[in-house]
Amino acid sequence: MKVLITGGASGLGLALTQASLARGHQVCVLDIAPCPPDLASSALVWMAHDMACDDPVDWDGLAARLAPLGPFDLVILNAGISATGPFEDIPPETHLRVSSVNLQASLQLSALLIRHDAIAEAGRLVFVASLSYFMGYPGAASYAASKDGLVSFARSLRAPLRKRMKIAVQAACPGPMDTPHAALHAPKGSDASRRMDPALVARAILDAGHRRFWILPGTGTKAAAALGRSFPQLSTKLMGRLLFEKLKTDRSQ
Repeated sequence: MKVLITGGASGLGLALTQASLARGHQVCVLDIAPCPPDLASSALVWMAHDMACDDPVDWDGLAARLAPLGPFDLVILNAGISATGPFEDIPPETHLRVSSVNLQASLQLSALLIRHDAIAEAGRLVFVASLSYFMGYPGAASYAASKDGLVSFARSLRAPLRKRMKIAVQAACPGPMDTPHAALHAPKGSDASRRMDPALVARAILDAGHRRFWILPGTGTKAAAALGRSFPQLSTKLMGRLLFEKLKTDRSQ
């Protein structure tokens, strides 16, 4: 099976890359970071590419490099960044960068792959969104907005791609994971042991079938999503207490 993963150098992307290689898949990774030395493999193609790139010449060049490697049976658009703190205190260019990496790059890459028939018929296209879609995310508003946009985009693509090419479009919405990215943006003193192992999330994404749209890894994630659906104001308030208030305290110290 051929797998394409964006943001495969760290965190969930690295877990997805390792798990895919362990299963014997041929893996192509797009990441601005270089390939980790321990991942050298004949089944791995590592392509350095800035997923916030807005130069159409670069996207055309990427298409020329990707097309011969496909079609991909599984595409996982995972690359993402965040910005935490009071919304008004974060520079506007940082908000734009979050939107560019998390949302716009995924839209552009999806169009590129579909246009060049780089996703196999009856393949899967997975967008890595966030539990924030169900819970809200005070303290990371632009991140939450970009991930909500991914879910809406995935929903809009689902029926047309299934009808035309039998491609399953899915949204993975993991909760907090024990990754370097989460540690960077978490409040000081946060307990990393309470975050989910990215290897478990990777397994849930790889094992998901074609029929369901949502991929909610773990019972805790499913319970939190259910709470957010049933009591949206309460869940957002809880997230504010767990994250936003602590981030405000960190900044004032």
